[in-house]
Amino acid sequence: MARVHADFLDDPTETDVITFPYGEIVVCPAVARDRASEFGHSVDDEVLLYALHGLLHLGGHDDTTPAAAKKMAAAQALLLKQTLAAVD
Repeated sequence: MARVHADFLDDPTETDVITFPYGEIVVCPAVARDRASEFGHSVDDEVLLYALHGLLHLGGHDDTTPAAAKKMAAAQALLLKQTLAAVD
C-alpha cells in the first residue's frame, strides 16, 4: 500500500484506503488489522469502513479540512451503522 501511495500520490507512507477518480478503491487489510481494536471494530468492520470511506470520496466528499473531515466521518459512521444493521 505504501508503494501505491507513493506511485500515485507522491506520499511514501502506508495508508488505509486510496480512492482513484475512475472508481477504484484500494483498501489495506494490514492497516485495518492493526487499527481495528483501536476503534473497537472487528477487522472486517474496519475494512468495510475503509470501503465506505472510498465510496464517499467517489460521491464527492473530501476530508481535506477539519470541517470536511468531521462531516465525512459522521457520514461514514452512519453508513457503517446502517450497513451492519442490514446484514444482521
